[in-house]
Amino acid sequence: ADYDVNDKVPFQLKATLPKNYTDYKTYYLAFHDVEETGLSFNADSVKVAVDGTAVDASTYTVKTAGLTDGCTFEVVFTNLKAAVAAAKNGSVITVDYTSTLTEQAVLGNQGNMNKAKLQFSNNPNSEQGGESIPTGETPWDNVIVFTYKVVVNKVNENKEALKGAAFKLEKKINGTTTLVKEFTAGKDTSFTFSGLDDGDYILTETATPAGYNTIKPITFTVTAEHNIEWTTGERTDVLTELNGNAVSGEITLTADKTAGSLTTNVVNKKGSNLPSTGGMGTVLLYVAGIAVFVLAGATLVMALRRRNA
Repeated sequence: ADYDVNDKVPFQLKATLPKNYTDYKTYYLAFHDVEETGLSFNADSVKVAVDGTAVDASTYTVKTAGLTDGCTFEVVFTNLKAAVAAAKNGSVITVDYTSTLTEQAVLGNQGNMNKAKLQFSNNPNSEQGGESIPTGETPWDNVIVFTYKVVVNKVNENKEALKGAAFKLEKKINGTTTLVKEFTAGKDTSFTFSGLDDGDYILTETATPAGYNTIKPITFTVTAEHNIEWTTGERTDVLTELNGNAVSGEITLTADKTAGSLTTNVVNKKGSNLPSTGGMGTVLLYVAGIAVFVLAGATLVMALRRRNA
């Protein structure tokens, strides 16, 4: 999936109990989870349910410290049979939680991986009492969170870098706009907006180099496509397409899947904007027009006087 930096990304881990679960005297169940640096686990977000019904947090342990297997966290039922009476043959145990996509997130097709596996009792004839007793494990299951960036290069009509511009980027969400980032005018000629989800955006020039016309706001859409299931191949193959399409305004976005970037030149043309209606420019035009009429009238009067002399 695709997310903005600082979004809380939802995840769900799922375990299905064996058909002979009632034959066990004790049952150990642990969810092991490993997140890469771009994801930050929110321990207070954990919610566990059995067959869709929430269970009390006292029935399980969320471990984040002292883990020796490289895990980010673990959710452990030391003895599920004693802790959750509602569990039965074939019951589904779910762990829902969120992790925040951080500023350290990797952009592009490498993405930010989260993987998990289950550890569980697998012998009803053994008094399995925890992870120190032999248990079964599933293979690791992997998912990837992607995020992108838009790079805006300010140039003149000759495609030469142009200083003195500033931009803001807004995201359109459910009919409203949210500010992503805003730059101030200075020596910069390239502006990078990092950590973007797919979706609709508005790019506005908030400061224009002296002697150039201000561009109208540009609306564009970021789209991405992925393989829904990642079972074979490299992780960089999961992101299959990345595109940026202009909805309004003159803009061409060039995509780079590896870097997760959409790059465009925004051109300013030389000239000054016409004065706005009702502004000081209009007042000056009115004054100039009146002066012309007065001058014409004075010239006519002087001509009449000479004729009558």
